[in-house]
Amino acid sequence: MADKRLSTPVGTAVYPRLKTPDTKFDELGQYKADVSIPLAEAQSLMDELQADHKRHTGKAAKKAENTMWIMEVDDSGEETGNVIFKIRVKNRLNRKGELWDRRPKQFSADLKPIDVNPWGGSKMVVSFDVYEWTAGDKKGISLQPVGVQIIELVSGSGPNASSMGFAAQDGYTAPEYEGSEGMSDKSEGADDGDSNGDDTPDNGDY
Repeated sequence: MADKRLSTPVGTAVYPRLKTPDTKFDELGQYKADVSIPLAEAQSLMDELQADHKRHTGKAAKKAENTMWIMEVDDSGEETGNVIFKIRVKNRLNRKGELWDRRPKQFSADLKPIDVNPWGGSKMVVSFDVYEWTAGDKKGISLQPVGVQIIELVSGSGPNASSMGFAAQDGYTAPEYEGSEGMSDKSEGADDGDSNGDDTPDNGDY
């Protein structure tokens, strides 16, 4: 059971998996709602989570990277001024051996239920449960998504002609089709380089 439920400010989705789960490191699948937020806007949420972490574990979480967030860096390794909240949840098997699909619910900006496949770069708010877990002599906190509110959707249509530098001209015409599908490398299935999943133990419902 969750210890409490919180929401992020509006942020930018980072390699989300909200339509289908990522099975790269867990065969039952993991949903991801990682979101990048400017540090100034994220600080109050970080402070609250830090207080929870210190109360539960007896010590403060590392400021640059922990099970709840990581400071965003650019290609040269310099901090961007944003923090990425690591908000992930693994599917489980129930007592009957059936899959418990823990896919987060989706809502539009005006709060209508939707079913879309957000790509990286989408603007969204994430509602998440704060789980305080204990595994042997280890303690920690994980953030598990229960829903997302899509403010601006970036979807899998791939780059369009204008973004590739083309301009309309007289000549050959053809019916429109979805030929650009899958041309971008920021699809839902793109590898974010995270080799250890959600940083929470595999035993128990954390």
